[in-house]
Amino acid sequence: MPIVILIGAFVGIASALNLRVEFPRTDFGPPVSGQNFGPLEFLQYHIVLSMIGMTILVALIVVYSRSYIQTRANFMFGLLVVLFALLLHGLLQNPLVHLMISSNLEAENFYSPVSDVFTIVAYAVFLYLSLE
Repeated sequence: MPIVILIGAFVGIASALNLRVEFPRTDFGPPVSGQNFGPLEFLQYHIVLSMIGMTILVALIVVYSRSYIQTRANFMFGLLVVLFALLLHGLLQNPLVHLMISSNLEAENFYSPVSDVFTIVAYAVFLYLSLE
């Protein structure tokens, strides 16, 4: 499981560092250690966290695909459908997809990193319990 999280973090960091978006520099969010986060930094954190969540979802899909192939249980198929829907939702909510469609991003349209962290924790617990 740590390898999956590291892969997601690596892909997310690489994507966030290659991000080419220009926002007007304004104060955005509370000051953190003497610095103000701008919309670009906020967007970069969101990209990294959403990539980690999507890699955990891919790992869950692999785990439950193997179980479904072995058992052919309808319950496993239902879980796979839900996991694919969550992965599709994560892909469509990813800021990189929004950048490919339109170069105009509004910082107010992004979700809080706190929700990304809760999602990652939920997926990680699900993956941990699935691997037991």
